[in-house]
Amino acid sequence: MTEGKRIVLIPIVLTLLLAVVAVPAGQATDQACDGVFCGDSDYENDPEIGVGGEVPVESTQQPSHGARPASGNESAEAGAGGSTKPNEIEDPDRIITITQLYCTNIEGVAMLDCMEAEQAACAESGSQWMVRAQYPANDFEALERVGQQFCSDPAEPVISDPASGAPDAPPMPVVTLADFRALDIAPSEIESDSGGFGLIRGNTNFFATEEDQTLTTTMLGQQVAIQAVPVQWTWDYGDGSEPLSNPYPGGPQVEFNQETTTSHVYEDTGQYAVGLTTSYRGQFSVNDGPWIAIPGTAEVPSEPVTADIWRSTSKNVAEDCHENPQGWACGNPFVDG
Repeated sequence: MTEGKRIVLIPIVLTLLLAVVAVPAGQATDQACDGVFCGDSDYENDPEIGVGGEVPVESTQQPSHGARPASGNESAEAGAGGSTKPNEIEDPDRIITITQLYCTNIEGVAMLDCMEAEQAACAESGSQWMVRAQYPANDFEALERVGQQFCSDPAEPVISDPASGAPDAPPMPVVTLADFRALDIAPSEIESDSGGFGLIRGNTNFFATEEDQTLTTTMLGQQVAIQAVPVQWTWDYGDGSEPLSNPYPGGPQVEFNQETTTSHVYEDTGQYAVGLTTSYRGQFSVNDGPWIAIPGTAEVPSEPVTADIWRSTSKNVAEDCHENPQGWACGNPFVDG
């Protein structure tokens, strides 16, 4: 009998050349949206979202979704002016307005509740809740969120700086959705209980890895950090059933044949190719400043794995597996009849 195969995915990070666009002047107007998180949300007007600390890209640790990158990170292109601050024009009354991700910057179970309400409020495919924040040009630590969350519009600018049109204003890098999708984002790895083996009409369980990814580069002489946050996993179990989308990656079974949020029941024996696509939301930071939203998502497919589904057979067995570990079905429920 052939044993199941496990595929181990090794993410590969390549150097990325990002496109750059200039920041349009002016500030977009809030859009109205419906949902339980509009106006009276527990997360409304929280100045802490978007401010915090981060570790370098090389570390296996990842910052919280709303954390501001720590200073001192090396850019992907050393010596290209990473210490230059964007638009350093002396004006104490100059206020910069940015757009930030809303649900992604909420921690724990509350983020899942927020995203469920977001899906109900933002019917357009790929649309997300955003929130605006403002800070004085000379003090981004004073970041404050303003107004209610709104459904994103890719046509609206994510940065509004009154000085952007000044002749001596340095260009401000903006990471577009096309830039984000061109990143070499590592896919989630597919894992399974029992090495992909399962029983017909039983719960065969697959689950995925979950990891934020942060990349750094230099754009227009500015140091730019880009973060990819996984927010949805879509499974294709390879048997013609409808794909299953979840805002969580799943996890191992506690006991054999336990139903989980990502398990699947196969009605026939055989081998099936199990596929997975992970949706990532993006945000970027310029020169260790606050995170700025990248409206839209990047879908990253994983390498498929095999589900090997067997039929179960019952037999009367006189063997004692403690005395004879090699007895029929001892230590392995998947045996030749």
